[in-house]
Amino acid sequence: MEVAKVKKLFVLAILLLSFAVVMPVQTVDAGGTVTIALRGEPPTMDPHKVSNYVGAMVWRWAYDSLLNVSTKTGKKEGWLATSWAKKSHKEVIFKLRKGVRFSDGSKMDCSNAVFALNRVKGSKRQAYFFRPTKKAECIDKYTLRWINHKADNGLESNLTRYAHPISHKIKELGLKGRKLTAYVSRNTHGSGPYTLVSSDWQKNQKMVFRTNPLWWNNSAWPNRPDTVVLRRIKSPAVRTKAIQAGDVDIVMGILPQFIPQLQKDPNTKIKAIPAVRIMFMSFFSRHGGPFADERVRRAANLAIDAEKIRTTLLGGRADLFGQIYHPWNYSGYDPNRKPWHGYNPAKAKALLKEAGYAKGFKMELIATNGRYPADKQTCEASAGYLKAVGINATCNAQIFPLYKKSHRAYNKGKKKNNKYKGVAAFYMGYGNGGGNPGSIARGTNGCKGPWSGICIKELNDAIDDASLEPEPPAQQKKFENVTDLMKKHSSYKIFFKIHDVFGMRKNIDWLPRHDELLYPWEIVKK
Repeated sequence: MEVAKVKKLFVLAILLLSFAVVMPVQTVDAGGTVTIALRGEPPTMDPHKVSNYVGAMVWRWAYDSLLNVSTKTGKKEGWLATSWAKKSHKEVIFKLRKGVRFSDGSKMDCSNAVFALNRVKGSKRQAYFFRPTKKAECIDKYTLRWINHKADNGLESNLTRYAHPISHKIKELGLKGRKLTAYVSRNTHGSGPYTLVSSDWQKNQKMVFRTNPLWWNNSAWPNRPDTVVLRRIKSPAVRTKAIQAGDVDIVMGILPQFIPQLQKDPNTKIKAIPAVRIMFMSFFSRHGGPFADERVRRAANLAIDAEKIRTTLLGGRADLFGQIYHPWNYSGYDPNRKPWHGYNPAKAKALLKEAGYAKGFKMELIATNGRYPADKQTCEASAGYLKAVGINATCNAQIFPLYKKSHRAYNKGKKKNNKYKGVAAFYMGYGNGGGNPGSIARGTNGCKGPWSGICIKELNDAIDDASLEPEPPAQQKKFENVTDLMKKHSSYKIFFKIHDVFGMRKNIDWLPRHDELLYPWEIVKK
């Protein structure tokens, strides 16, 4: 009996050995788990309710957009919409992809896109991006007609980031109002490459996503990770230690001081790419004070040596810039535009004297701390440069929640009686990877812009005029005129357009994007 067993085992071993011999050798271990470390996480997985840059990235992991921006070229391409055509300034026709299924098994058609837009229009934040939209309607099952009240050259850009189609099955749950919102915030019903594992979501710690076997584009990405873990690690230093320890595979936003140790580590590498985020100093003047005088704002521009800060504090990983628009904007960017004003402390002193501030004044310069590359250090250096021309600036680097609170307080004039007499400037970064030049200009320089501390009627009117221009060539010229007015009025000090620096393990093959988004299906873990 024992002999028979031995014979069977021997035969089985021979068969297994022969099978192993004919199996092809794989150089890439497809799939696996990839862990990504960010400083934040989306506040919700509902793709229609809030506007958040981390959300705009992570929603795409579970929900497909109608259009996509190519990682390699930056050009718009079809996604759930296979093609689109402008019939007029107010009407666009989209042909939708057939055979798409949501992760819950239901089929996608035009009605899902209309349903998504109606949810967006009911949101407090995302509705802003679709203000020109009148309605969306179905011509047939796979043809969508988008109708605007007025021309909207930014529609295609917005449809790469917002209004993701969602399954009708959420309507069948019997939930309404806050209960429905609460459910969709933690349970994904999209057609994207991944689904959220709701039970593994530990708020402010980690999120887990698994492949959606029903994704229509699975064959194009056969080596994508099977599981994606998003870890929230607020500290830049801790994120760097995590990748060196092998606890994470990719880290976004490596700060300059941590780059050398990753370059020296045989198990890690870095990749840097010019990003869309532009760093600038916003002067608060809407409630009066020294910065209400154009000469004082120009003096502050001339007082700070942005090139020195770029080469020293940022290690050259930034580009001097002379506009608020970036190359991925659908309009406004001028590749030939040079940085404005430059560095001239003598002229800065002369302008301050001319404006009646020969003895200077006190001010608060507020920056984030650890949110952007060398943000605190740039704030401190800028304060030093301003002091050198007579402006007694104090740097106050804060965590982002306090930074936002301070910005709102100055914006509302609640700081007029502090020790700085309400005189302040904010060092900040503005990205808007969606590419809308109107939102960027209005947000940073408009009279009602959420991140604007200034109100100049000529500039505000020019922004509105450019935003409403239906003809793309004419709109380009009008946004260039907006840049000219920003320079003329010295509405802020532009420093540079930063480079995004990513840290990753040596076995990661991945091409970063310019717009601060990371798509995990493009990652290969070898």
